[in-house]
Amino acid sequence: MPDARRTENDPHDPLTALTVPMLRALREQLGGSEVKAMIFLDDTEAGRGGLVLDGYDSDADAMVNLIMHLKAIFEANGKTLVIAPLRQG
Repeated sequence: MPDARRTENDPHDPLTALTVPMLRALREQLGGSEVKAMIFLDDTEAGRGGLVLDGYDSDADAMVNLIMHLKAIFEANGKTLVIAPLRQG
């Protein structure tokens, strides 16, 4: 994504603004429980996507959880997720 940027607290486009009521409803249903959330949105017509993280102490924590969930999806489909570091420079 060439125009990817990180913002905090305020959605930066109409797509990520959709997550405000989603997160509000999630928090209301959880009644104060400390649940973390990742919301992925894709608008194929506009060629844009959005990612909203909520409840994570850092982006690194969110990345670890994302990889753990991807690993579980792969395993549920009889596949193995392998991540190989690439040398740069």
